[in-house]
Amino acid sequence: MIHVNSTATLPSVSHRWPRWKWALVVFGVWTLLVVAAVAQVALALIDRGQPVEWPPLIAQRSVDWYSCALFTPVLVWLVRRFPLGQTRWRIAVPAYAAITGVCVVLKYTLMYGVIRLITGPSPMTLGRVLLQNFLLEFVIFAGVIAVAHAFALQQRLLQREQLALELRAQLSEAELAMLRGQLQPHFLFNTLNGVASLIHSAPATADFIVIQLADLLRASLGHEGMREIPLADELALLDKYLAIMEARFMGRIHVSREISEETRGLLVPQFLLQPLVENAFEHGIARRAGASRVHVRAAVVGGERLRLEVADDGAGLRRDAGVDEGVGLGNTRQRLQRLYGEQQSLTLSSLPDGGALVSVELPVRRT
Repeated sequence: MIHVNSTATLPSVSHRWPRWKWALVVFGVWTLLVVAAVAQVALALIDRGQPVEWPPLIAQRSVDWYSCALFTPVLVWLVRRFPLGQTRWRIAVPAYAAITGVCVVLKYTLMYGVIRLITGPSPMTLGRVLLQNFLLEFVIFAGVIAVAHAFALQQRLLQREQLALELRAQLSEAELAMLRGQLQPHFLFNTLNGVASLIHSAPATADFIVIQLADLLRASLGHEGMREIPLADELALLDKYLAIMEARFMGRIHVSREISEETRGLLVPQFLLQPLVENAFEHGIARRAGASRVHVRAAVVGGERLRLEVADDGAGLRRDAGVDEGVGLGNTRQRLQRLYGEQQSLTLSSLPDGGALVSVELPVRRT
């Protein structure tokens, strides 16, 4: 069963900020509006040749815009309570209109009282002030709601993206476990069949294979739960596998390596090389008589791609039967697709002089 944390978000998602940071952001935005409003009125007065009385001008514009700021939490709550797209419009729109209208009335009631305290009695009544400014203030509050909706939408998109990434990772882990459950018994059964065939004719070899198999399984448990391991560790696992295969084939194979030093610390899926080499043994070398060679290469190409190759001089691909990947390569292809998507490739081809080549390319990932 796959469990997904429905509240998971990216580390940078905005709502993870502490409230005091958001309070500073909101205060800063409204302060910029205060400065802009003061500058606009001051420039208009200067253009008309009138003196600018800075203290009352700054006081009035500050009261005007900062009184709007007081209602920002209410408008943000409104967006969270009635998010568009998740709430029926016939419920959301009347709620927005009613609560925004109430906020406008409360804002001017508060502002009217404070202005009278600062400048003294005014010939303008509260009703007249509301009549002249209600629509404009309503639009300003609607703008605040729109900005809050934009942030909320961005947050939901980031949450969905993160949930998709987590789900993909968990699906990859689940399928990787399933595929490893198929892959390891496949190799295990082949090895045990080899032991069964040697236990009477070559008991010492059979005993050696059993010991090496135990070492290999023990080493694999050391990386349990890890989707990727350094290539150096993967090569160490391959060594244990090769010791088993060399004993099974009784000196008929020779394995050589060409491993670029810069690749040893790069990450690869665990047990990636083993099915590639096993394919060379089972579908190439095992179908021909005499000694055979397997060559393993690892190099970085283009600075961003890790290329792994396993070549053999065995019987090659059967032209009349098409490309037969078998269990190992088929599972490996699925693993790579789940882990890397379109950033990976696995190709199986014939070599000009006989034999086959399996080539895998992965994105460079460092420990």
